[in-house]
Amino acid sequence: MKIAHDVAMIESSIADLAKSRLRQRIGKDRMDLWFGGDAKWTAIDHNLIGIEVASSFVADCVSKMFRDDLQAVILETAGPDFGFQITVASDHPEIVANDPTKADAPMLQASADVTHQSNVKSNVLAAHSSSKPEAMKTDATRSSVAGRSSHESDTAGPFRVVRPGGPFSPTEDDSTTSLDSSSQHSELDNASTDVHVDRLVEIRRENERRWDEFIPGDHNKLAYTAAQMVIERPGQISPLLIHGPSGTGKSHLALALAHKLRMTHRMRRVLVLTAEQFTIEYTESARGGGLANFRRKYRDVEAIVIDDIQFCLGKLGTLVELRNTIDMLLREKRQIVLVADRGLNELSGLGADLYARLSGGMACSIDPLDTTTRGNVLRRMSSKLGLSLAESTIRSLALQCSGDARVLQGISHRLAAQHRILGRELSEEEAVRCCLDLIRASQPVVRLTDIEKVVCEAFGLEEKMLREKSKCQSISQPRMLAMFLARKYTRTALSEIGEYFGNRQHSTVISAQKKVEQWLETDGLIGCGRGQIGVRDILKNLEATLQVG
Repeated sequence: MKIAHDVAMIESSIADLAKSRLRQRIGKDRMDLWFGGDAKWTAIDHNLIGIEVASSFVADCVSKMFRDDLQAVILETAGPDFGFQITVASDHPEIVANDPTKADAPMLQASADVTHQSNVKSNVLAAHSSSKPEAMKTDATRSSVAGRSSHESDTAGPFRVVRPGGPFSPTEDDSTTSLDSSSQHSELDNASTDVHVDRLVEIRRENERRWDEFIPGDHNKLAYTAAQMVIERPGQISPLLIHGPSGTGKSHLALALAHKLRMTHRMRRVLVLTAEQFTIEYTESARGGGLANFRRKYRDVEAIVIDDIQFCLGKLGTLVELRNTIDMLLREKRQIVLVADRGLNELSGLGADLYARLSGGMACSIDPLDTTTRGNVLRRMSSKLGLSLAESTIRSLALQCSGDARVLQGISHRLAAQHRILGRELSEEEAVRCCLDLIRASQPVVRLTDIEKVVCEAFGLEEKMLREKSKCQSISQPRMLAMFLARKYTRTALSEIGEYFGNRQHSTVISAQKKVEQWLETDGLIGCGRGQIGVRDILKNLEATLQVG
């Protein structure tokens, strides 16, 4: 009995050692994400390490992404006699990955021949049948059924996923032999599971935005070309800043670029996050004394994508840490991609040091979708929904819609529902009438308060400063632009515009309009932050933010 106890203790320590080695091999962050608090590592029988995960989705991903890593660490830790088995934690545990043993050693050398794998698997089952005939017969039956089932995973090799509701249920023998470890952990902590699911959803969202799903056009030609240059030579154009209004595809392009870097250059440490996540993690790490781990996470990467970088404006501590992180990555020739809803000149609030580093990379704007791209997006979205639209219908909708891809997605869903109701292809008139409310909502009415807000944000002014009596250029020039936009995009009378912007006469509004028109004719510059910006550029950004023009 003492010998059996010692053997059990050794096998348990082997499982812990394999877990520790895997953490060193794939990194703490990936280990916590896929093998976090939900995963249970135990020794099963005398030649298996069991890994219990929370769901079939996690099991699928683990067996696809970390098969080679698991084989390597177990071979290093326990030798060729040991294999591993992945199970799904549930009321009825189900085998996810079967067990390679010593007879299965050739399969660990990554043979891709399906016939060879089947023969090796038969040898494994035969080797075990002498010690556990009944249990292994059940496993053999499972293998033959799973091999013919539509529930089988597409993972190469012997790693098969049996999903809940599959073609068989675990027998009583299974629950007392190879699944002893899983049955001890049938209930999971709800809070931990929710966090785990949220992180998996984020990864799935990232994977949905692939490079081949991005639609290039005239409105994003510069940014798309810059992304192609990054893919060809990662780290040469860094940092890359992609900016533009909401719904233009800038986040899609950044995520697609991250996905392409993983696929093309086999980068395994590509980090994608938002500036809000960066800020929250930095704050928590600073309070809890975990800055060392925080810095290791964000600086030991091959590429990093940070969305909504404008969130960091005004957060001094976060900006210092972000600047130091960017400095470290630039020294190591790593790729940095930043996404913002405004241009570089409007991000002067990031500080002179960080602004200089961004200036040394490349800033690319993405404008609202042009008519041609809107048509291409509608065509692709409707095709994914199984909807066939006439070219005239697509052209009509593209002309009337705004340049926001999310609006186009909503229109596609509306058309798909109407198609199901009618049971036939929609005519052009029916399609437009069906989506008329969405089309009108996508072209909002511009108010004086809206213009004031976007102008103040663009020039870094506090609210209501445009209504003051001040005549200094830092306020008077933005006020002229606001009056120009009010005349162009609202039906407000001259007297009302003058009264709104500081009780001025209608002649002041006319003078401001003529002044801006003169700037446009001569490609004039106006002050913005620490530098100057072209009037055409700033007006273009303001109009894009207002979703007009």
